[in-house]
Amino acid sequence: MNITDLTLIALQITGSNDAAGILLRILPGYEYQNGKRMDTQTHIKYEVVFPENNFEKVIVKVPGTKPVMTPEELDLQKGKVKIKFKNLSGKFYRTNSGEYALSCSADGVEVMA
Repeated sequence: MNITDLTLIALQITGSNDAAGILLRILPGYEYQNGKRMDTQTHIKYEVVFPENNFEKVIVKVPGTKPVMTPEELDLQKGKVKIKFKNLSGKFYRTNSGEYALSCSADGVEVMA
């Protein structure tokens, strides 16, 4: 069995069943073809930390082009925005340098009250 064949579930990534984390940054995500970035935005990247998993920092890709809030709105909240992912999963992959990294994705995201 190869580690890159394993799929991690939300509990393994976040350390909790609710797949919630603290939002740090929101970035646009773009389509890639043959290793080159295209101009087409296909997803949003949410950089989060998971308190129940030793504050592990992860980027989660969510399809679409409209984020749950603007980066300016996030800045006004001063690091106090908690978000929850729908169907969060992750896979390991090998970087060009041969190290393993984690790629996470989810079907959706919402801001928690």
